[in-house]
Amino acid sequence: MDPKDNQPTAGMNIPVVLRAKSGLRLLRVPCLLIAAAVAVTLLCRCDETKITVEPPSSAIPSPSTPAPATSVSTVRVLLTSPAASEAEISTTGAYRLTVDGKLVAQSAAAMPAVTVRYRGGNWQIGSQRIAGREALLAPSGQALVRLGGKCYRGSLRLLGDKGDTFLAINHLELEGYLAGVLPKELYAAWAPATYEALAVAARTFAIYNCVTTGRSSQYDLGDNQASQCYGGQSAETAKSWAAVNATRGVVLAYGPKGQERIFLAQYSASCGGQVNGAYVIRNAQRIPPLEGGQICTDCAACSRYRWPAVRIRKSDILRALGARYDAARQLKRLDRIDVVSATSSGRAVWVDVVGDGSPVRLRAEDIRLALLSDGPAAAQRLNSMNCRMVDCGNAIEFTDGRGFGHGVGLCQWGAQSKAIKGWSAEQILAFYYPGATLYRVK
Repeated sequence: MDPKDNQPTAGMNIPVVLRAKSGLRLLRVPCLLIAAAVAVTLLCRCDETKITVEPPSSAIPSPSTPAPATSVSTVRVLLTSPAASEAEISTTGAYRLTVDGKLVAQSAAAMPAVTVRYRGGNWQIGSQRIAGREALLAPSGQALVRLGGKCYRGSLRLLGDKGDTFLAINHLELEGYLAGVLPKELYAAWAPATYEALAVAARTFAIYNCVTTGRSSQYDLGDNQASQCYGGQSAETAKSWAAVNATRGVVLAYGPKGQERIFLAQYSASCGGQVNGAYVIRNAQRIPPLEGGQICTDCAACSRYRWPAVRIRKSDILRALGARYDAARQLKRLDRIDVVSATSSGRAVWVDVVGDGSPVRLRAEDIRLALLSDGPAAAQRLNSMNCRMVDCGNAIEFTDGRGFGHGVGLCQWGAQSKAIKGWSAEQILAFYYPGATLYRVK
């Protein structure tokens, strides 16, 4: 996801059965402890995760502030991408520091700022040199940990990586994580309904990643656009906490009664006029909440709802693709890009990259991601693949550009415009994830 121009809020005191026009029902899921009970309550399958559901209660009580920390899961957020060679860490209060499970420092006072490095299997933390691969800095009570000038709730895990680098991973409670996501994804002045709608989508996205890819990784999520932008406790606002508390534990799910599953609830800044199906960016099961096709002109207020043509040399495109794909690296030149399939609105889905060698078939979105990562400066203006590709001899012109981001799921600028018109968070979610149901998980 992308902050600000990428993402967008109205009260969500959700009843058990929502108004018919919202298309979303709120059911209750008991005791969903992701960290401990996920194996029995969540079963992974492709793009969906099964949730065991009991019949709805007669009423959903208003969320407390705050809810007990044990009632929700924890998440692991990677704060260093790429891996760091050194960083400055500290705490705002009492702490414990362990390396490979052994206590190396403990104090009732705050840890002053120290530089940490990882060299040859040893940690250099301030003046201390300690052998080991994993260091854990755990503040006590209400104290926070600080990394690179930002404060974070929970603990900070430092994990030795390749060479003399390390990963910094923030372990914290899910709802606190969301409070640090919303302000990085939405403008501060946007409506409460937009914040609450995104809180539900972001919670669903986070839990989905925790119980799928997170199971085989050292972390569940990143802190940037490749995942969800996250600014830690330093980013939190009263509005973000209000949205988190108003929707505490609420997620999106889809499926026959008794077989509902959460799904990867992605979102972007501006769909450019029509919501894309998830299939345009990944292998996704064709289910109604991810099918796309909704006409959404409400995102016209986004500065990138329409954007000017971007021309990129074919040699630069080939170089960027070659950095990611071995098959593209075998092409000696790029002659043209042929659209193999497209959406009803004309957005390319699959393309063939044709040159001196066997054509390379890629998703159109993969070309954009490759150019954003390894392309020329002009590629940063390629806001989406909702555009036409025109052959200009030694260059490709991306013209008639619409929207900002992949356009799948909730459109943040569209959600904000709907909130201004008086739409509730439930109605916004029903529009962007049609057929989905709201559940409260614990």
